[in-house]
Amino acid sequence: MGFSLGSLLYASLLLVNALAILHEERFLQRIGWGVTHNADPSVKDQISNLLKSVRMLLRIPLIVVNIIVMAYAMILGA
Repeated sequence: MGFSLGSLLYASLLLVNALAILHEERFLQRIGWGVTHNADPSVKDQISNLLKSVRMLLRIPLIVVNIIVMAYAMILGA
């Protein structure tokens, strides 16, 4: 499998899946990346807020896209 648009899309889907499954209390709080509400957020706070937004906003679209990709892979054997 060479470097193509399809492999780039698969890699980005896997990355978004990985970000979506990070649990805040079990993983992120242990390493100090929990969600904080400061007046002047640092880069770490902005990244943790981005992770929370990914988990909240992309949950349903991510399920739909994963189903489509799995169906595509099962039908075409890709």
